Amino acid sequence: MYTVLLVDDEPWAIEGLQMFVDWEGLGFRICGVCENGAEALATARELMPDVIVTDIRMPELDGLELIGQLQGEGAAPAEFVVLSAYSEFAFAKRAMQLGVHHYLLKPIIGDEAAEVLTQIRMRLDVRSTLRSAANSDGEEASLPTLAVQRMKDVLQAIEDADRGRAAIVIDSLFQELGSRSAEWVELFAGSLTIRCSKLIRESGGDPGLLLSPQPDSEPASVQMRILSYTEQVIAALQSLRERRPGNTMAEIDRFICEHYRDPLSIRDIAARFYLNPVYLGKAYQDKFGCSILERMHDLRIAEACEKLRGTAEPINAISERVGYSHYHHFLQHFERRTGRKPAAYRALIGDVWRSEPLLETDF
Repeated sequence: MYTVLLVDDEPWAIEGLQMFVDWEGLGFRICGVCENGAEALATARELMPDVIVTDIRMPELDGLELIGQLQGEGAAPAEFVVLSAYSEFAFAKRAMQLGVHHYLLKPIIGDEAAEVLTQIRMRLDVRSTLRSAANSDGEEASLPTLAVQRMKDVLQAIEDADRGRAAIVIDSLFQELGSRSAEWVELFAGSLTIRCSKLIRESGGDPGLLLSPQPDSEPASVQMRILSYTEQVIAALQSLRERRPGNTMAEIDRFICEHYRDPLSIRDIAARFYLNPVYLGKAYQDKFGCSILERMHDLRIAEACEKLRGTAEPINAISERVGYSHYHHFLQHFERRTGRKPAAYRALIGDVWRSEPLLETDF
C-alpha cells in the first residue's frame, strides 16, 4: 500500500477525510496526521509519504509554503493533493502551477476523493513499474539512466542560458525514447518542473508564475511544451540576474576581498549570489581577467608577504592565518607568485631593510 500524510488545522476536516474515504480499499494507508504546515514539514521529512493531502490556509506554514519547501529540498513526495474551499480556488490554481495535479473541494465527498485517489494510484503504479524496469535486463532498462543524463544536460544548458543546447538535448531525448516510453516522458516533464522551480526559487523568483509542461496524449505536443517551458525558465533566470542591485561581479569581488581567508569554493560563492557556478566562473574571468581561485590566492599571498615583512610571526602560523589549511599549498602558491620560499623572502626583505640608509625621521 502507498502511504498518505493528512494535513489540516481543522479537526473536523481530518475526521471527514478518515471517515468518508475508503483509504485501504483504494490502496492507501494513512501514516500520519498533522495540524499545521510546520509539523507536516518535519513529519514529511521523517516518513517520506507517497502522498500528502494538505489544506491551503494554515497557521505557521500554509499549504503552498509546505509544498514549496519540500520541492525545494528535493524531498517532495510523488503526489500532492490540495484541499480548498470555493473561495480559495485561486490558491488551488497557484498550487497546480507549482506542479500539483490534484485538488479537492471542501466538504470532502467520498466519490470525488475516490476518483482523485484512483488517478494518483495509477500514477504511483507507473512509477513503481518503471523503477522495476530500471533494475531488469529488458529493453527499457537503459531508459532511466538515459533520462537522468538528459535531465542533467538540460539543467546545465538552462543554467548556462544556452537555449540552443537545451533544445538539442530535449530533441535527442524524444528521438531516443521514441513512442515506447510515454510514461518516461511524463516523469521527465514532472521532474524538470520540480528542479526548475528550485532554480527559480533559489534565484529569488516565484516558480508559480511559470506554466508547467503538463503532458497530454501527443508526444510532439509534450515536446513543444517542454521546450517552451525551458525558454520560460531561462528568460526568468536571466531577468532575475539582471535585476540584482549593483554590479554583481563587483559585489562578488568585494565579498572575496572580505572572505578570502575562509575555505570558500566557487560553488559556495555561486550559491550565496544565486548564480550557476559555471556561469559565475566565466563571468568573473571575463570581467577581471583571472579566476576566482587565483584571486583568492593572490590576496592570501599578498597578506602573507605583508606579515613576513612586518612581523616575526612563524611562517606556518602565517600560512594558517591567511587561509591555508595545508602548509605545502601555501609554499606552492607563495613560490609561484614571489619566486622565493617564504623564509628566503623574509631574509631578503630584512637584508634590504638593514641596507637602507637611515632618514632623519628615523631618529
